[in-house]
Amino acid sequence: MSLVVAKDKKPMLYGQDTVKVLEFLGVYLENEFIGISLKNVLEISKILEIFPVPLTPNYIKGVINLRGEILPVVSVKEMIGVKENVEPTRLIILETNFGKLSILVDSVYGVVKIAEDNLEPNPMTSVYSDYLSNVAQIHQGFISILDLDKLFPPIEEE
Repeated sequence: MSLVVAKDKKPMLYGQDTVKVLEFLGVYLENEFIGISLKNVLEISKILEIFPVPLTPNYIKGVINLRGEILPVVSVKEMIGVKENVEPTRLIILETNFGKLSILVDSVYGVVKIAEDNLEPNPMTSVYSDYLSNVAQIHQGFISILDLDKLFPPIEEE
């Protein structure tokens, strides 16, 4: 038995196009339900000892030693200008345009699956709306999708 791969054809189900389902890690930042694309998430960790690094921007909280690998710790709240009232409890290890890094989040909800059809362009104009790509209404409530390419833009080489 062999697996057949159709490259440019969409799968059909009972004469209908199937709906692409995207997966996100649902996290909370200051009581906001935020989705991070699961394809960028490498790991979830409890807060480890953070070693401050002098002369870095205020949103870089320092570095951690994750099993021998030194990773920067970034406060997304400070990056996007949200006042920090809730103490972070988890680190999310991500693969970004800057390489591997960790971000602080208040808590983790878990994996959220959203049909691509349910994603709407971001209609908001709030402090952090520039860093959101989409929003969606799901059974858990309203979720805002974090755009990691806008948060951590590619480094342009000269």
